Amino acid sequence: MTKETEYEADEDNIFAAIGRKDADELVARSELLDEVGDLIEKSGLTQHEVAKKLGIKQSKVSMLVNGHLSEFSTDTLLHYLAVLGCKVEIRVRKPHRQNIFSGRGCIAVC
Repeated sequence: MTKETEYEADEDNIFAAIGRKDADELVARSELLDEVGDLIEKSGLTQHEVAKKLGIKQSKVSMLVNGHLSEFSTDTLLHYLAVLGCKVEIRVRKPHRQNIFSGRGCIAVC
């Protein structure tokens, strides 16, 4: 008999709901992966053609399209978005407080 764990997602971040300390990063990376997958699917190109453009194997393109989050770093996904023609911008907002460690920031893809 297996024990099931129930989670109640009271926020938009499932990773936070299951207690992951890197929840913001995982959500951001999953959103980047989703963008890459959508671009590939809407491109009208075959996975082989996309693989050639990205400089990767077709099996990696399949992983992109099928959402294999653990296979790709944030840096890699940002690179793929740039190669696929996206303008990628990163913004940093500095904390308002004097004590920079008094609160926790967040990472988001907009």
